[in-house]
Amino acid sequence: MRLNRKKRGFNFYARIAVSLTLVSYVFYKAGLNQIWGTLKQTDIRFLLISIVMTPILVFVSAWKWQVILKALAIRVSILRCFWLYIVGYFFNSVLPTNVGGDVVRAYALGKSTERPAEAFSSVFVERFTGLSVLLFMAILAFGLALRQLWSVWLTVALMICLVGYLSILITILNPKILHWFSRRVRISAAQKVFVKLGKFQKATLSLKNNTSAFTFAIVNSFLFYILAVVNVYASALAFRAPITFLDALIITPIVMVITMIPISIGGIGLAEGAYFFVFGRMGIPGAVGLSVALLLRAKALVAGVVGGFYYSTLGIHVKSEIVGDNITHHIDKNDVRGDVQYFSSFEDIMRQRKSPLKKYQEIQIGSGSLFVLLKIELITLFCGYLPGILGYFFRNMLYPALFKSVGKGTVFGRSITLQHSPKISIGNKCVIDEFCKLSAQGNGDSGIALGNEVLLGRGTVLGTREGFIEIGDFSNIGANCRLGTTSQIKIGRHVLLAANCYVGGAQHNYDRTDVPIMRQGYDSRGGVTIEDDVWLGMDVKVLDGVTIGTGSVIGAGSVVTKDIPPYSIAMGIPAKVKGSRKEIMRVDGEAA
Repeated sequence: MRLNRKKRGFNFYARIAVSLTLVSYVFYKAGLNQIWGTLKQTDIRFLLISIVMTPILVFVSAWKWQVILKALAIRVSILRCFWLYIVGYFFNSVLPTNVGGDVVRAYALGKSTERPAEAFSSVFVERFTGLSVLLFMAILAFGLALRQLWSVWLTVALMICLVGYLSILITILNPKILHWFSRRVRISAAQKVFVKLGKFQKATLSLKNNTSAFTFAIVNSFLFYILAVVNVYASALAFRAPITFLDALIITPIVMVITMIPISIGGIGLAEGAYFFVFGRMGIPGAVGLSVALLLRAKALVAGVVGGFYYSTLGIHVKSEIVGDNITHHIDKNDVRGDVQYFSSFEDIMRQRKSPLKKYQEIQIGSGSLFVLLKIELITLFCGYLPGILGYFFRNMLYPALFKSVGKGTVFGRSITLQHSPKISIGNKCVIDEFCKLSAQGNGDSGIALGNEVLLGRGTVLGTREGFIEIGDFSNIGANCRLGTTSQIKIGRHVLLAANCYVGGAQHNYDRTDVPIMRQGYDSRGGVTIEDDVWLGMDVKVLDGVTIGTGSVIGAGSVVTKDIPPYSIAMGIPAKVKGSRKEIMRVDGEAA
C-alpha cells in the first residue's frame, strides 16, 4: 500500500515536471516579445465569439450525455448534466489531481442516482464515441496535410492514441478478456476491481443494441468537433492570425488527440506545445498558436472556477470518497500504541493527518461542502452573538436555514453552539435559550428532534455520537442539563427536567487493565427512555439502559440505575421506589 502511494506520488510529480518543462520550452521558443506583440493586437469581436463558444460546447456535450443516460433508464435534466460537466473543468483545469473530471462527474451522478455502474458507463460511452469521431477526423486531417505536418513524433503520438483506442474497444466488447484476467489474478483487492469492472462492462454493453442512442452520440460528436474547430478558428482570428477555416479544421483534431496523452497535468504544457508546433507547421506564427492555447486555457480556468463553486454545494470530498483516504493518526510517544478506540470524536479527528479546514468541517459541520460551511459561518458570525431585539429578529429570520427543519414561532437565544446542525429538527414555538449547545455528530442516522413548544434552558447541552435524541411536545429541560448518547435518548411529552440533570445513553468499556479506560471505546445498554409526564428534580442523574415510566417523580440528587415503574415516586443513590402517585391520590380521596 505504501509502495503504491509512493508510486502515485512519483507519477504525479513527474507529470508536473513534464508540464513545467514543456511550458518553459514553448515560451522560450516562441519568445516573450513575440507573444506580447500577438496579445496586444487582440480583436475583441472574435475574442467574445471565442468566449461564447465555451458554454455552447459544454451544452452540446451535456446533451449527448443526457441522451445516453436516458438510454440507460436514468432521467437527469440537461441542466444537471451541464453543471456536472463544469465541475469536470474544475478538476481538469483548476485543481490538478490524479482524479479526472470525468471520474468526478460520474461519481457525483452515480451517488445521487444510486446507480454508479450505469453512471460511469454513460460517461465512458459519451467520451468513447467522441474519441472515435476525433480519431477519424485527426487521421483524415493528418492525411490531408501530410506534407506540412509530417513528423516522426507526431506520427508516433497518433499511433499511440490509435493503439490505445483499439485496445480499450476490444476489451470492452469482449467480456472473455476481463473474465480471463479475473480468473488468473487472485488478489482480493484486484477481485473487487474486477467485480466493479464487470458491472461497468455489462452496463456499457447494454447500450450496444440501442442504435438510436449510438447514432445520436456519433452525430452529436461530429457537431461538437465542428464547433470545437469554430472555437479554435475564432480564437486564432482574435489574434489576427492568417488562418483559414480549413487550417483550423486540420489543426484542431490533431492537437486535441495529442493533448490526450497522459504525460502532463491536465494537458498543461502539452497543449501549448502542440498548438505552437502544429500552427508553425501550417505556416502560422508559433506565437499565435501559443496565444490561442493560452486563451483556451484561460477559458477552461474560468469555467473551472465556476465549476468549483458548484462542486462546493455537492457535499462530497473527492479524495476521500473516490480515491479513499488512508487515515493515519499522530501518536505521542507516551500515548498508547496499537489499535485503540477514541471515545471523544474530537480526539479521533484531531489526531488524523488531515488539513485543519477538513478537521473543522468534520467536527462542526459534518459536511465537506464549502457552501454549507460558508452559510453556517456567515449566519452565526452575523447574528449568533447579537444581543437584544436585533439579535432576536435576525436569528428568527436566518437561523432556520442552519437546521434540517424549524417550525414557526421558535426563538433562539444568543451564543448558541451548533454542531452538525443540518441533522437537527425543531418543532413549532420552541425556545432555545442562550449558551445552549446542540451537537448531532455521527453518521447519517444520528440527529436531534425537538417536538412542539419544547424549552431548552440556559446552558443546556444535547449531544449525540452515532445516536439520536428525541424530545416530545411541551417538555421543559431546565438550565445546565446535559443529555448525551451513543444510542438513543427518548423523552416523552410534558416531561420536566429541573436544573443540572444528566441523562446518559452510553458508558465506557473498562474490562481491560492494560489499556486506559478512555482508550477502550464505549458501549450502550440501549439508551434511555423517559415516558410522558415525568418530573426529574434538580441534579438527577439517569444512566444508560434505564426506562422511567409514565407519570413518575424522581427526587432531587437521585441516581437512576434501574427501570422505574409508571407513576412511581423514587429517590436516593441508587434511586429506589418509595411510593406511588396513585396511592397518594387514593389516600387523599379517602381523607376527603
